[in-house]
Amino acid sequence: MNTIESVNISIGSNLYGRFENFANTASNVLAEFVDNALQSYRDNKEKLHAENPDYHFSVHIEFIREEFTGNLLEIRVIDNAAGISSEKYIYAFEPARKPSDDKGLNEFGMGLKTAACWLGDYWTVTTKALGEDEERVFRFDLNQVTANDLRSLPVQNIPCEKTKHYTIISIKQFTKNAPTNNNGIIKIKKDLASIYRLSLKRDEMRLVVDEELLEYKEPEILKAPYYKTPDGPVLEWRKDIVFEFDRYKAHGFIGILKEMSSTNNGFVLLRRGRVVVGAEDGQRYFPKSLCGNVGSPRYKRMFGELELEGFNVSFNKNDILDKENLDALMEALQSKIHTKDFDLYAQAEGYRLDEHQKLAKRLIKSHDTSAKQNRVPIEITTSKGQNGLPTSLFSEAEMVPERKVEEELSLSYGVTKDDYTIDGINYTLEVSLDHSNNTDLVWLDMKKENNHIIICRINLNHILFKRLGQPNDTVIAILKTIAIAKYTAKKGENSAIEMMNYFNDYIRKTKV
Repeated sequence: MNTIESVNISIGSNLYGRFENFANTASNVLAEFVDNALQSYRDNKEKLHAENPDYHFSVHIEFIREEFTGNLLEIRVIDNAAGISSEKYIYAFEPARKPSDDKGLNEFGMGLKTAACWLGDYWTVTTKALGEDEERVFRFDLNQVTANDLRSLPVQNIPCEKTKHYTIISIKQFTKNAPTNNNGIIKIKKDLASIYRLSLKRDEMRLVVDEELLEYKEPEILKAPYYKTPDGPVLEWRKDIVFEFDRYKAHGFIGILKEMSSTNNGFVLLRRGRVVVGAEDGQRYFPKSLCGNVGSPRYKRMFGELELEGFNVSFNKNDILDKENLDALMEALQSKIHTKDFDLYAQAEGYRLDEHQKLAKRLIKSHDTSAKQNRVPIEITTSKGQNGLPTSLFSEAEMVPERKVEEELSLSYGVTKDDYTIDGINYTLEVSLDHSNNTDLVWLDMKKENNHIIICRINLNHILFKRLGQPNDTVIAILKTIAIAKYTAKKGENSAIEMMNYFNDYIRKTKV
């Protein structure tokens, strides 16, 4: 047994009380605990998976509330990494003691202590290291430490099975910095999903905050012809980056947003697999050499995700210190994205929504019910089920794809969604407003039939709209009703008369 009776916390007890005044955010502070767990997993990955082939690294951040008032009682961070070994434990609670290996995420030796004191005056760390036979419990009470000028604190040792491994951090007696409402916790979820985007996308870690499994959703990238050749091929405006500048390196991507944005634009900078700049709103990096002037189209569209090497960061890992060389690196990246064959730089500045796209945005806003609360499906009864029972709209005998839509031939401007209940079965009608060079006004795509999704594609580039003018709400309502009527007619005799009867019935229920 590697029993540890006490650990050194010497730094000057009065300094502990000042930690809560450090400039920081709740998201970045909680990230310190996640960093420690993630590094523990990376350092012991082979052992953990050898111990349990079904093992999956996870971190849970819990906000424990009082049952009746909802007041926050405790913040708890639980991970199933390898725990804090006895070798590391003896200096784990000594502030400013750098670890022997400072190439990982816990390089400064300040994270756990300052983070915990920033959030609360009383905190505990319970840990069980893989392969050791004791659980260790460390308790820190700021009032006791300062009142008695304590330089060390006792450790409770509890016998435990060698195969167990975990760390549990509990924080109470909160400072003014602790999140106290749902808005603060929602922001923490968003920020942590952004900070650990790579780990989440690679399924390296499961991160659960307040019982929600976090996911990171990539912003949509512009897919459009080059702005100087609007009838040219549709391109995805994204460029992979692998670049070296002296001892500095950058790899990742630079792209153009599908729509101008004041929240998704700008650059996110990563180091050692986690975000250090740009995770939180308003904190993105906007190098003028790439983004242009504030408020310009390029500023609102250009974005990227770059993993950096060779740069130092602040001790709380939310800023790059060598700004001069960072700016020089960004200037050098111009040559990667400002080329004759694929000019991201010029496209971000010169591209504008065409009239079809502007129209599509307005029509989608009018027709889409997917984001509305209290979504009520349109009820449809055909009374044509076999033996009095409803039949599937998508039986194999009936569903032969009418058309295979090649992605490169069609540029989607957006999608509206409506819910239908047909003979007791729930369906979603997705109306895709497209720009296509084919000759059809409207066609049906059955690639998602097994999921009860009906796709109606409307070609805004059709000659009909060139002759009669832009489509309006009434035209879209008629076309999507034709689509649902045609599908329903397939259940019966599939005749034109039957389809028109359904159309006349459904048009009265169509939502605009």
